[in-house]
Amino acid sequence: MRIGSGCYSCILDRAKFEADLLFSDDAEKMEAMEELLDFIVCHKREVPSVVGTERERIMKRRSKNPDPYREMKAESNRVATALLPLTERFYDLSEEKLEALIRIAAAANSMEWGVKGHDFDVDSFEEVFFDTLKENLDGDLEEARRRIDRFSRVLYLTDNAGEVVFDLFVIGKLEEMGKAVVIGPKTEPILNDVTSDELRSMTTLPLEPTGPVIGLSLEEARPELLDLLMDEGVLVIAKGMGNFETMTEFDDMLAGRLIYVMRAKCDPVADALGVPRGSLVVRSV
Repeated sequence: MRIGSGCYSCILDRAKFEADLLFSDDAEKMEAMEELLDFIVCHKREVPSVVGTERERIMKRRSKNPDPYREMKAESNRVATALLPLTERFYDLSEEKLEALIRIAAAANSMEWGVKGHDFDVDSFEEVFFDTLKENLDGDLEEARRRIDRFSRVLYLTDNAGEVVFDLFVIGKLEEMGKAVVIGPKTEPILNDVTSDELRSMTTLPLEPTGPVIGLSLEEARPELLDLLMDEGVLVIAKGMGNFETMTEFDDMLAGRLIYVMRAKCDPVADALGVPRGSLVVRSV
């Protein structure tokens, strides 16, 4: 998915959100955003997440803060953990168990700051999460069910902290179905995405880090991850918009064994998916 006119304001809005978070001096904020603008001008036809990755590198380098979202991630994990009993009840009461798992994974992708047009407040998330689970889910659930039934091995590409608490619940149920799951977190902090170091304190399942980037870059992926992606016996479940933005550039090589799961939180992604902004989405490729 290549950058469109609607991506610029979102990228810059997030940059302003982070600049306000990291810098007290307005001149520092302007210098960071001007460096980002220079990059955007030179990379007009890039994938949005590639520009977003450069934004994060600029902000971290200039602020000398390697993990700007550290406190937000910890708070998201706390809130998500408190919601696990509700999640378990939703799953237990659902007649269609696989649909319930996909709903849980998609609804959890709501936990995101700084996306233009997407309102997220960690304090009120508890109040809206149960309603989110029951929202319309856009996509072919039957095809997703067939793929999950067919494959015994799964590469589960994670997205945000907080959200990953629900992902681990979903992964636990996949394991109960006999699936062997490898989890793909980030190599190091970027946005509020969960990292391999953070995830090691939460699970003993095998991890294969996906790199220090938003989404997934084949150029920056380790050979071990590339081997998993190329393995015809592995189903790939990719969470979130960053993975969708980057992987649509090469997802033809995963045809028949890729499932995207997300909330379409911005207009360009929603337009690419053909859904209203804010939709819960499951897409099989």
